[in-house]
Amino acid sequence: MNPRSIPILPLAVLALLCALSYWLSQFSQLTDPRAQARLRHEPDLVVENLSAKKLNLSGDVQYTVEAARMMHFPDDDSSTLQSVVFTALEPGKPKLVATAPLGAMVRRDTQGDEVQMSGGVLIQSEASEKYPALRLATPKLTIYPDKNIARSVDGAILTSPTGRLTARMFELNSITRTIVFERVNATHQPSR
Repeated sequence: MNPRSIPILPLAVLALLCALSYWLSQFSQLTDPRAQARLRHEPDLVVENLSAKKLNLSGDVQYTVEAARMMHFPDDDSSTLQSVVFTALEPGKPKLVATAPLGAMVRRDTQGDEVQMSGGVLIQSEASEKYPALRLATPKLTIYPDKNIARSVDGAILTSPTGRLTARMFELNSITRTIVFERVNATHQPSR
């Protein structure tokens, strides 16, 4: 037996064991359904009749999200929604309700969560002593719940009993109840 081959034998066995361990690790990840779902953008969670509420620091409900169906995807930590209803609640003010056939919840590290609504979004609120009724339609809407902002760059139509306003884009603040429109065309009919 060659004296040089003796130290190589344990190293060869160790290298073989490392290669086998690596292969088993890769094989087990391919057979794990959760790992496969992360690779292929498949849902890991499906919820029917979702109803979620977010509370503010004083314990009051800040907003609610309801959907007929929600699917969560682990690869990008996103969720798709069907038949979405987003309700912003502010004490002393009428609730703002946004509805859409489709939606998505996306987690952004720096900006907080986003609720994206599409397929024809309708934002409504009832009239109160201080605030008029609101009916605003837009094809798509992005809501930043932590900032109390809703924004669309896809056009909007605001209707009221006395007129109609179309705009290219808008931003709605649910706390101050102000809407900033850009590129506006409006018609107003005086009340009789």
